Amino acid sequence: MAQKDNKNIYSECDHIKRHKPDALVTEDIAKDIGQNYRTLPTFEKGLFDYTYMKHYSLERNELLKCRWKQYKKHIEERVFAPFQFPCIRDLHFYNGCIRFLPTESIYRYPEHRMKLKPGPGVDFRGQMPIPQESLMKRGKIEKKIKSETVIKKNKQRKENKIN
Repeated sequence: MAQKDNKNIYSECDHIKRHKPDALVTEDIAKDIGQNYRTLPTFEKGLFDYTYMKHYSLERNELLKCRWKQYKKHIEERVFAPFQFPCIRDLHFYNGCIRFLPTESIYRYPEHRMKLKPGPGVDFRGQMPIPQESLMKRGKIEKKIKSETVIKKNKQRKENKIN
């Protein structure tokens, strides 16, 4: 809802076109970057920083200047909402790069521990796990050893019951 209320505060800046940063390297820029850094591999990083600091300054970027004025002008009318940070567990390695995929996170699935019903069940992912207690055999266990049937009881043997 906050997005709908804050939507049109920058409508006065629609006439200004967004420009790409100027990444041309001149001798003056190279000399300025070279004086601030001691090693050559940081030249590209220095050029990137220099280009974007120049591009996103309020003195040179007309669109940014206009939007900043509109933001300050409408600050009292703004509807503030709590910010929700993305969880680090939602970042997944997929197709050779890291992507934000909250639907793939295992920790968001319901936990079945101590909540399982006896017997099979199905949820939105498919077959639910069957509790171990329903797989256990209780009572008499019949075992055939060399054509003899041996019957065992779980708790007490037959001799103990007679005594």
